[in-house]
Amino acid sequence: MNKKFEWITIIVLTVILIGLSACTQSPYVDKQTPHETKAEMNAEITKDMEAMDKEKAEQDIPGPSDFEAIAEILGCMFAPDECIPEKRKAEKEMDR
Repeated sequence: MNKKFEWITIIVLTVILIGLSACTQSPYVDKQTPHETKAEMNAEITKDMEAMDKEKAEQDIPGPSDFEAIAEILGCMFAPDECIPEKRKAEKEMDR
């Protein structure tokens, strides 16, 4: 019984010691890039915020964004004789 108790005690202590050694800090420093300065960090945050504002402004448009194309389509729907693509291109070239 004593031998069995000794082996169990040794195994339990070994497991506890291995578990505790895993909680210590690593002697190796993480290979991270050096910390940026406060000005660089603020510039990056500002750039990100401006990009988000621009994206939000594009999403907030409540109506259609291409009125010229909509007008052409409606014109072709209600006056199909007038909507000949070659004729439209020629008119645009003459206007210039």
